[in-house]
Amino acid sequence: KVCSYLAQSTGTGKKTFLRVSSSPPALRVHPPRMAPFDSQVQAGAICAIVSGPVQSAERLFGFAIFDEETRAFQVCEYTEDSHASRSEALLLQVMPRSLCAHVPDAEDAKRLHRVAESCGVPLTEAKSTDIRQVDLEQDLQRLLEDAAECGLGRHLEEQRRKQGMRALAALIGHHSLLSEPSHVGACTLGLYPLKSFLYLDKAAFAALNVLPRPEEGMRSNTSLLGFLNRCRSPLGQRRLRQWITQPLTTVEEITRRHDVVEALTSADNLLRQLEGLLRRVPDLERLAARLQRVPTASKAQKASLEDLVVLYQSVLSAEQMVTALSTYPSQGAHAEVLSKTVTQAISACLTDFRNFRALVQSTIDLEQAEQRVYCISKAFDASLGELAATRDGVRSHMENVRSTVEKALNLPARNNEKPVALTEYADVQALRVTKKHQSAMQHFKGKPQLKVLTIKKQECIFTTPELEKLNKQFAEAAAAYDKHSAQLVNKALSVASTYSSVVERLAEALGTLDVLAAFARVVLTAPCSFVRPRMDPEGKTFEIDGATHVLVVANSDTSFVANDLRMQRDTSRLHLITGPNMGGKSTYIRSIALTVLLNQIGCFVPCRSATLPIFDAVMCRVGASDMQLRGISTFMAEMLEAACILNTATERTLVIVDELGRGTSTADGFGIAWAIAKHLVESTKCFSLFATHFHELASLQEAVPGVRNRHATAAVDPASGQLTFLYALADGPADQSYGAHVAELAGFPANVVAAARAKAAQLEADSAGDFGRPTKKPRLDATKAEQETDEEDALDYLMAAASPEDFAKRAVDQLPRLRSYLSARSGTASAS
Repeated sequence: KVCSYLAQSTGTGKKTFLRVSSSPPALRVHPPRMAPFDSQVQAGAICAIVSGPVQSAERLFGFAIFDEETRAFQVCEYTEDSHASRSEALLLQVMPRSLCAHVPDAEDAKRLHRVAESCGVPLTEAKSTDIRQVDLEQDLQRLLEDAAECGLGRHLEEQRRKQGMRALAALIGHHSLLSEPSHVGACTLGLYPLKSFLYLDKAAFAALNVLPRPEEGMRSNTSLLGFLNRCRSPLGQRRLRQWITQPLTTVEEITRRHDVVEALTSADNLLRQLEGLLRRVPDLERLAARLQRVPTASKAQKASLEDLVVLYQSVLSAEQMVTALSTYPSQGAHAEVLSKTVTQAISACLTDFRNFRALVQSTIDLEQAEQRVYCISKAFDASLGELAATRDGVRSHMENVRSTVEKALNLPARNNEKPVALTEYADVQALRVTKKHQSAMQHFKGKPQLKVLTIKKQECIFTTPELEKLNKQFAEAAAAYDKHSAQLVNKALSVASTYSSVVERLAEALGTLDVLAAFARVVLTAPCSFVRPRMDPEGKTFEIDGATHVLVVANSDTSFVANDLRMQRDTSRLHLITGPNMGGKSTYIRSIALTVLLNQIGCFVPCRSATLPIFDAVMCRVGASDMQLRGISTFMAEMLEAACILNTATERTLVIVDELGRGTSTADGFGIAWAIAKHLVESTKCFSLFATHFHELASLQEAVPGVRNRHATAAVDPASGQLTFLYALADGPADQSYGAHVAELAGFPANVVAAARAKAAQLEADSAGDFGRPTKKPRLDATKAEQETDEEDALDYLMAAASPEDFAKRAVDQLPRLRSYLSARSGTASAS
């Protein structure tokens, strides 16, 4: 690890030295590897993808998703490219438990398999027989809760998405959703809001450390999810993961979240109260699903009396939250938004729960519930009270029998210990004495008559004829009580099941509050300053003062050098960033992308101030690794990611590119990097951060409007030659390369470093356009050479060969023209 030191004035005339670093080892970008499905923090969704006929490079795909907890269907259509990038983005957004697909084209199917595998989503093939429109209409008539009133008349928009409906048919048929009784007449259907969420490709997930790796925890600071996860309930954790994978693109909704976060950060006492109450909130979404199954013949888990008590306690906690929220000053920051977004939503649910509270208080014995014994209150039903009295009377008689036996045996008691005790044996009550009293019991000849049931190492179990009769009476009384109690429990659960939709609404409100409270806690306790960003709906200004990479700061003990960003769409939409390795270029561009992501999930951002556009996508080309099993080299992986960006990015996309073109020759790499940067600034016209070691790219600023050069600064001591990274970005291109200095810091032998410097100096003295190759004739374009009829050009083409093998190939290609040339030269020589 390489560190450097910066002098800083303390204001007392002395100077301290701050140890600064770029990227700690804990945050090295890892190859994209998504964690497996986690039912505790992910919604139990299943989805389907189908494709239409192959007519061009872009195909129309259909997508359908079903949330098993909320019983909600959603469909959409999208145009897919040759990289399956949209399918990848969808899978990353919803993180389903499984995917079924019907993609007839073999290449499309292969790409989708690879994408699903890289996203950690199991994929199975759906049968073509599952996709039948007539069957789908009949199935929806049975599944949808509003179909009984008006059929499918309320879902005309969904039915216009033909491919989406085909995907829905595949989903229903493949998973046999009609076979689950709790789905019948209880499902909803809507459109999946594809354009309402920020597009994040897998490269962006990996480069920005959005989600924890499989070996990391949900609260690990090495991922964005872990850093933000100050949630107190399972609802909040699940909602936070959903928000991070589905950032918003609507200014109004983002602003609403910012307002609530700002209000909570200004009222720390209120925030602490809410956090304490949110800890008591159970997984209401799962509880609502169990309640909904109660009146059905479903074999899945159903609600119990314990669930009703837990829900009742959640309602009481929600009432306390409303009371706490009511203390927020009416003149406080965004009081109206806080009330409308949070307080009123919870209050509306509590109003609907009024009768539920009365139900629980009257039917369930809440005193017993405190001891984790869940039963119907005796005061609720007179018959139940009588049956309970009969059962308890028999139990009292059993205690009398125990006392009689104890007196008959005349056993000494110590420390209020009962020498003879009632104990459960083979589902009945029996009597027990310890080993030391076993002999007295076995030799007893009086009344009552004693019957040994079993002798164990430390005790002896026995009974009496009267106790055996009482056991039969107790079993009959308990059975009668349990039968009557079960009928009352079923009635109570049946009534409670009608509140499942209200429970879902309360879960939504409390989950949202939990995440916004977590954001507020992050703002107040983060290791760097967070501020509320300003948003530019027109997308012309992109400025950040003091951008900080929160994950680097959270995982490092060293100081962090914050940097500024100044971009205007018309004049500086692409920044070319040069500078030494480990100089902070990669950390800088990632910090900018993380700032954008944090803003669009509704959180404050780590900087001093910010004015941000609303982006529709964040696309990354940062780092690459080969895929040997697929026969794809590192350079090819780079090119695939770059091609996806070029084909997918729009004017509202943020593109970050780091070290493109390193896996091929210098000239080819430079040419590719130049062409991509030029395309982004001229054709796509999106905001782009382009970190590179090709210093020659700096000339793009003079060739194309909208480009601005910046560089990561470093200093070299003239006396010792020691390199110090400053990590501060400055305007203009880097004035030199520092590769040999970094090699020296890495521990290269001195003679190797000296040889590298000498060779570099020699190559830099050569022709600037040759990028270090010995001076030679330029190569001609092969297509032009084949079309050229002039023999002199054929000879030039031959002499421009780069190697003996290339020379032989070119000679064979140009043999007819060379023969003509030689014949002409021979004829000229003869004539002379």
